[in-house]
Amino acid sequence: MRRLLGAAACGILLALSSCASLQHGWDQGAVKEVADLINAGQSQKLAAMSVTPFLVDQEIVPLKADVASFWDGVVKAGYRVQGAALEGGTPVDAGSYTQFANTMEVKSFFARYVKKDTRVLRMSTSGGTHILLLMRSEWFSRQLIGFKGPF
Repeated sequence: MRRLLGAAACGILLALSSCASLQHGWDQGAVKEVADLINAGQSQKLAAMSVTPFLVDQEIVPLKADVASFWDGVVKAGYRVQGAALEGGTPVDAGSYTQFANTMEVKSFFARYVKKDTRVLRMSTSGGTHILLLMRSEWFSRQLIGFKGPF
């Protein structure tokens, strides 16, 4: 009986630890995907995975065409994300909006458009800069809700 309980406890601990590693793997994959798309100049794919309204730094971009223009501008400016790495990922909470801007507009954006299953991903680059991504998983795809950086 003790062995059975011990085995069950080990199984539960293993399952819980793998959940955290699965989330970390998803976070790493999301950072890599966005960095690779930026570096490859894939503005159309970035626009397709971006939802509207979209948050850029502290500005809310309501139209899909304007989000596409943002990504076109990033690519045309020659912006690259060198040495992208996941620095950390956290689920959205009541204070997450302050990472983008501590304003009523951004707070309202989070309250209205950001679902609880959304994550804030902090990406570091080899140049020492950081980028914040606001992302969620939706039906086996990634949705990009916000972008801040580099800072």
